[in-house]
Amino acid sequence: MIKPSRFLLVSLVACLMLMISGLNFSSAFGYRAPELQSTEPVEVVADQNYAQEVEAGLRYFRQLAARQLELHEDLLAAVESGNLAAAKTAYVNARPPYEEIEVFAGSFEQEDSDIDARPYAFDLGEMSPEFKGVHRIEGFIYRDNDLRAAIPYAEELVATTRSLIAKLNDSSNFSAQSNFAGMIALAAEVPAKKISSEEETWSDQSLLIFKSNWDGIYSQYQPFAERLAPEIANAVDAAYQNCLAILEPFATPNSVAMTPYSSLSTAQRSDIIRVAYQFLAALLEARDALGLG
Repeated sequence: MIKPSRFLLVSLVACLMLMISGLNFSSAFGYRAPELQSTEPVEVVADQNYAQEVEAGLRYFRQLAARQLELHEDLLAAVESGNLAAAKTAYVNARPPYEEIEVFAGSFEQEDSDIDARPYAFDLGEMSPEFKGVHRIEGFIYRDNDLRAAIPYAEELVATTRSLIAKLNDSSNFSAQSNFAGMIALAAEVPAKKISSEEETWSDQSLLIFKSNWDGIYSQYQPFAERLAPEIANAVDAAYQNCLAILEPFATPNSVAMTPYSSLSTAQRSDIIRVAYQFLAALLEARDALGLG
């Protein structure tokens, strides 16, 4: 499964611009949406008229990609060294270049996925063999302290970066229209997704969301439990109870609210990830046993 294209946000951005054109946001954000100047159709200038501009932008990204390759090679060397502190430094140093280059991710979707996709982009999250790249390595370094496990992914990351360079060197992969679509989509993604995220960023109640999700899943699983062999049903029950138990210390007396997620340590977050995947694995086994796969 390829990381979802940011170009899907373009139509949303267009709709939002139409909606906000009549609203005044100056009191809240110091910004007033521009007024629509005309309802007349705008003539689209042919892409070839901007060939020089496209090439100028690509030259910059090609330089960044060359630097990115060096930094990914440094990251590989660091994880191979077994030095955790060096690996953390190399990881952070390696992050910025691609965060610029990803503006054009729609022109190299496979490389984008293999370099920068997060677990949510795949049906099975971290259990998917297609989940790789910097965020896979990030987990091994910062969460698991397992540099040996990161080595094959760092090796593949270097190879993918070489593929990215080849894509950037082929100007036929790019156009003014597609490049601008990438700019707009990524500009929208920062506030619409990366800052606000898909969890409770501002209320800091992500733990409550996790528990509610698990409760809902289990409620729908229960009617099928009697159709399963006892060992499979017991495994699902145990995994679910482990999920609840891992969150129990973070419950708030006499309130539905839970401890702010931002206050959890790396080890505590790692424990939550572990039991979550155990629950997923148990459910997958139940699904297959029921012939519903």
